[in-house]
Amino acid sequence: MKKQALIILFGAIALASPSFAQHILKSDFLYQDEIHTSHYMYIRSEAKTVESDWETYLSKLGKVDNSKGEITVDKIKSGGLSSYLDKVVSIVVDNKDFVVINTLFLDENGKSLDDAQFDHEALDKLFYDFYDLAYFNEEVRMAETDLAWAEDLKDVAEKNKGKAERSLEANIRAQERLGKKIDKSPEELSKVIQKKDAVFQELLKSEVEEETEELQEEVEKQEKKLVKIKDKKERDADKLQKREEEFPELTDKLFAAREALEKAVQVVESKKLVLQELKAK
Repeated sequence: MKKQALIILFGAIALASPSFAQHILKSDFLYQDEIHTSHYMYIRSEAKTVESDWETYLSKLGKVDNSKGEITVDKIKSGGLSSYLDKVVSIVVDNKDFVVINTLFLDENGKSLDDAQFDHEALDKLFYDFYDLAYFNEEVRMAETDLAWAEDLKDVAEKNKGKAERSLEANIRAQERLGKKIDKSPEELSKVIQKKDAVFQELLKSEVEEETEELQEEVEKQEKKLVKIKDKKERDADKLQKREEEFPELTDKLFAAREALEKAVQVVESKKLVLQELKAK
């Protein structure tokens, strides 16, 4: 029962304070060789991004100027933090693992305001609202990065699909080309055989020695052609068989690549929806 009560109490406290995990801290801070009071908070994010967001956020207080990382706000708008407030100086420090937003609230004499001079509810709101905004922006940026990662995977899937399509197309073209060669082989063989037979018949009739030698050479030449054509036909037939055997595997790869792309596109669309919903909040 005690454990349950503690859980309920913790939940109630967390609901009552949206920035429960964050604190506004205060310490001495050296600025222009003088000790001032700095109100500050820690944020886990990229310093450059936090500084840009903080600079924009501070424009609600007055005119903002950012010079070499020192953000100043003057011409303070009426109401809000303190009637004594004349100038705000903020310095964002990058500690690699986290960012520190140091903020000095100065009066017209350049002195830090005392605690009693603040509207502490407005001060808390200033920091806590930015804390929520910074982490919302960070979440949006992370969602954008996540989307980019998913789009990269989709691009890879598209390339794989294109590669699979080209491989299958090349296989089909090779089968067509080899098929034509094989179909043409009997005709070529027939012509060579006829030529060889004609030369052989002349050889049988020849009685002149020189003429006989020439005819024998021609017969041998035609015989070599026959062997060459037959060998080529066998090689083409082997190649065709190999292409035919590869075809089902290439088809499976194409179907798998198409399916992978469809899934990658689905993931990208889902990530886009997440990002749209985040930005709509």
